[in-house]
Amino acid sequence: MNYEVTGKVNAIKTDIGDSEEELDDYEDDELEFEDEQNNQSPEPDDNPPSNNRNNGELKKRLFKLMLIIGGGMLILLLILLLISALLTKSYTYESVEEVMKNAAMSYFEDNKANLPKDENQTVEIQVPTLVEAKKMKNLDDYLGKDCGCTGRVEVKLSGDSYVYIPYLTCGEKYATKFLTTEVTKEENLVGSGYGLYIANDGYVFKGETVNNYVQLESRVWRIVKVNADKTVTLVLSRAADREYPYDDRYNQQADYDYGINNYQTSRIREQLQLMYNETNIEEEENYILTEKDKTHLVNFDLCIGKMSKTDTIHDNSIECTQSITDKIGLLTVSDYMNASADINCNVVGSNSCQNYNYLSQNGSFWLMTPSTKDTFTAFYIGSGVVKESEASENNKVRPVITLSASTLISGGDGSEANPYVVK
Repeated sequence: MNYEVTGKVNAIKTDIGDSEEELDDYEDDELEFEDEQNNQSPEPDDNPPSNNRNNGELKKRLFKLMLIIGGGMLILLLILLLISALLTKSYTYESVEEVMKNAAMSYFEDNKANLPKDENQTVEIQVPTLVEAKKMKNLDDYLGKDCGCTGRVEVKLSGDSYVYIPYLTCGEKYATKFLTTEVTKEENLVGSGYGLYIANDGYVFKGETVNNYVQLESRVWRIVKVNADKTVTLVLSRAADREYPYDDRYNQQADYDYGINNYQTSRIREQLQLMYNETNIEEEENYILTEKDKTHLVNFDLCIGKMSKTDTIHDNSIECTQSITDKIGLLTVSDYMNASADINCNVVGSNSCQNYNYLSQNGSFWLMTPSTKDTFTAFYIGSGVVKESEASENNKVRPVITLSASTLISGGDGSEANPYVVK
């Protein structure tokens, strides 16, 4: 059997050939289209790409973040420095003295048997002993390496209380300030005019305007004299407003209640004791000393011997022919006369004694000295002059006290505006 297939094969070939030609035509068209696309200029776009803008925004945010982090770190550093400054305590010489005092108090709380037994005994403890007992650190730790300081604390008994007195010495840089030492400096001494005079193995202030003001915790006082044993006698800067009799008892000699001019048994002494013991701050007239003030006081001799209005000796030798011991009293006639810088103040009753005298500026007040005139007359200051009066008369009082030789001060120059301040 013969098949005729030639026409069909050719037909197939023809179809295939046609397809290849069509494919070639399509590829050519495609290439032409791509060329046309590449050759065409890009049309403007209303919404350009945001890559550059986003990059700019990102940079800005990073910059702000860096600023915030840097600022935060700076603030943190300042806070740390502030905390460090607060935690690192800065010590002054005065604060180290307080550290020494507190350390000694703690030490003797553990060693009570070593405390002084009476007011005539002084116990001393050195800083190295306090350091060894772990009551304080070395002085270098408070004042810097190689500060060159030494220290000790003295303990004394005053009444029922113990007084702790720190002594700190740091070469020429610092030394604990004592009232006596500051008052009696060479530059404070005078030989004429107003100021501090050497007198009777001690010192006395004379004149109308003198730098003898002392601030205790409660009141302002004035220095009358520095005694031979370096204790300091003070008088209240102003008299209390209330008036009191020197004494109001019946007097047999006068056959009347003119009082008895014996200071030791007088009403005025009783009143002074009340003032010394007063603890109620509301009692403005009587509250003159705090408990802290009292720790600085010492017993002193009150010279209560009688004088005559015509006596010319005013060194307290006459008054001191009779004396008692106490912690509070009044001025004597001699004390008042010695405060005058007038050379004519040489007789008890002289009107000149009111001149150039800081004690004459405070009105009328009792003196401690009785008169030899009789058994019921005592001396007082009236209009700046030493006068006599029946003991039963009323006058103001200006209490007198004496500070220990070891009394410390924190500063001051003794002026009214800047008094010596007792620690």
